[in-house]
Amino acid sequence: MRTISKKLRITSIVPILGVPLLIASACSSDPPGGPVTWTGGATNTGGTATNTGGTATNTGGTATNTGGIGQGTGGTSTGGTSTTGGIGTNTGGNGPGTGGTTGGTPNGGTGGGSVNTGGTTGGTGTGTGGTTGGNGGGGKAGNTGGTTGGTGTNTGGTTGGTAGGAAGGTVNLMDVAKALDGKMMTGPCISDTAVNVCDTNPATGCPDQNNADIPLRGILTTDTDKSGKITLGGDPNTTYTINLHVQGVVEAKRYTGGTDAEKSLTSPKMNGWCKGGTPDTGNAYNVYMIRVTPQGGTKTDYFLNAVDPPGVSDHTTYGIDYNASFQAKGGSAVRLVAADSNCSMIKNCGPTAGNNCAAPITIQNVDPKAVSANPSFDFSKAYNGQWISLVVTSVTSP
Repeated sequence: MRTISKKLRITSIVPILGVPLLIASACSSDPPGGPVTWTGGATNTGGTATNTGGTATNTGGTATNTGGIGQGTGGTSTGGTSTTGGIGTNTGGNGPGTGGTTGGTPNGGTGGGSVNTGGTTGGTGTGTGGTTGGNGGGGKAGNTGGTTGGTGTNTGGTTGGTAGGAAGGTVNLMDVAKALDGKMMTGPCISDTAVNVCDTNPATGCPDQNNADIPLRGILTTDTDKSGKITLGGDPNTTYTINLHVQGVVEAKRYTGGTDAEKSLTSPKMNGWCKGGTPDTGNAYNVYMIRVTPQGGTKTDYFLNAVDPPGVSDHTTYGIDYNASFQAKGGSAVRLVAADSNCSMIKNCGPTAGNNCAAPITIQNVDPKAVSANPSFDFSKAYNGQWISLVVTSVTSP
């Protein structure tokens, strides 16, 4: 006697003369690639299958999603999300039979966690096309962004898809010093006190002449801490090199204990850059300074009119035009100061000594960015006073 197994499954319903007939077969299993969701539709138009990847946190696990199988338009898959930059792998739906008109569109995993952890690499999007290949999704930036954007890869289909992916969290280094770019320091003459000397204080007397912070003595004709504080952008844990183009007309000042950049060029191309040091108190000639203070750190002073020597402090002025650089951490405070310790300044009379004002200086070829940033300042004429412009030419980070 034959024994008939009672383990059955229903695989199809075949209509015979209008009456459904159940056909039994052995135990079933899910289709390859995991369970999918069918929204259904006519055979020719096909349904849409959608799968959303899971979320992996802390250790950045791998989220893998495979689009459903449906005729017509391929399924849509979304990559998983990982706090530390997990990898989202997505495969577009396959259109069997006539093939989907357009392959599924996968999205790359989300790259980068919080500011503290930061994703290293954006997710990877992979698209498999039907008639037209799907588009590979690019990695998305986290709060601070992944170091590298996701990569889009496309295969299959009559026409290959478009490889996607842009750099995640890319920082524009010029934005670090954007607040400094185009700034000016000026010392305008209020009234003449001699043919080549003018008063710089509109009030009576001269303030703060015994300030323990020597660069800040006297009248501050420019002080960005009062007119508008400057704070660098960027990461406080990163050191940036900020490169400047410095131009202007200044009187000569000697600084002690600092490092001069150059001592041989002549007006109007003199280089007055000096890192560190202290203004010489043996005379009262003006101070032009950039003070950089990192968050919770110690200040560093940079002086811009250290042209004595080769210039001299004897009622003369000089043209400066040079490139310089300084280093600073992201988030540092930058203070621009023009200080006249005795409120009496040398007029723009040029480098010829004597009781005259024979050769006022007009700087040629002023940086266009300085001109654009200061529309009310007439660079085409000799200024009645002294001035310095700062243009950021580039910013680098080791």
